[in-house]
Amino acid sequence: MSTPTLYDNTLAALQELLPAVIDSQLTNLALLVAAAAQTQSAHLGALARALPLDTTQDSKEQRLRRLLDNPRITQAAHYQPVVRPALRSLRGQAVALLIDRVELHNTYNLLVVSVAFRRRSIPLAWIALDHWGNSDAAQQIALLQQAVTCLPADVALTVHGDGEFRSTALFAWARAHGYHAMLGLSKTTLLYPSPDPAAPGQTLEECYGMRTTPLYLTGVYVTAERYGPVNLLLWWSGDAQGEKLRIVLTDLPANGHTLQRGRRRMWIETLFRDCQSGGFHLDQTGVWYTHRLERLLIGVLIAYLLLVSVGRWVVKRGYRLLIDDGASRVWHYSLFQLGVGWMEHLRSRNHLIPIILYIYC
Repeated sequence: MSTPTLYDNTLAALQELLPAVIDSQLTNLALLVAAAAQTQSAHLGALARALPLDTTQDSKEQRLRRLLDNPRITQAAHYQPVVRPALRSLRGQAVALLIDRVELHNTYNLLVVSVAFRRRSIPLAWIALDHWGNSDAAQQIALLQQAVTCLPADVALTVHGDGEFRSTALFAWARAHGYHAMLGLSKTTLLYPSPDPAAPGQTLEECYGMRTTPLYLTGVYVTAERYGPVNLLLWWSGDAQGEKLRIVLTDLPANGHTLQRGRRRMWIETLFRDCQSGGFHLDQTGVWYTHRLERLLIGVLIAYLLLVSVGRWVVKRGYRLLIDDGASRVWHYSLFQLGVGWMEHLRSRNHLIPIILYIYC
């Protein structure tokens, strides 16, 4: 299928989803989304080459830069109205909201919130931090507040984050809004058996040495402020750096079911892989300003949503084995890769590529 047809169909879909957006913005956003879906690239030069325009490469790159410099292009106006209806099928379900931070090629420091979906996750909100290192609780809460508006009102939310998101302020915010929380803790966190100021405390590392089985603590207090009562999950796991003590702070029951539920936090890592080495190569954009990166992500992540939606549609229709020869429980391709594979499958037959922006549960 030719790029202009993919562009035309993308433009029609965006016109329906973004009726308040002016034509010039819709046209340029549709060009960016179609180019990103076609190339699975976030590099400005590759995107420009895929634009169906009869002009020079330099002119096409300048057109993209003007889009990325336009302050009227925002997540609230151009991305979240697209992702919100795509997630309607999550109504009434238990949903994992994932927050994490990724550094791109020592150039950008991105804070991202996404919603877990079948070992992947769909981005809801992001910000390019103006500093290196960890984000703070105020930035985290502000981004989570934006993300929640993208979800159906009746979902049961659990906020997942690793040790960077261990602040009791974030935990308290989640609980105050009726959300569950599963947040990582440092092994140096102080543990107390009660809120009694006279009760002695020890670090979690001092209290619990190497174990072969997980440990579950109920109704304990943590940090010097004796925050609680809370529940803790503790276990040892290995990685390239050796065995490490893993700790999660939660209001959920301290048991194996909750521990298994917490593994969904890692599904945001697959999103980062799809956006970098496994897909769009966001670490090689050729974009050097954070405001441009944030707007570039609007188009790239709509393309990501499109490809994941198509991949899920392929599975629901029973077409997966046309792309992936893995057994029913051992897929070789992710939903994102299935979406890419299905586009290639249809393009090789000169068939129309469906513009699907809806996550089938």
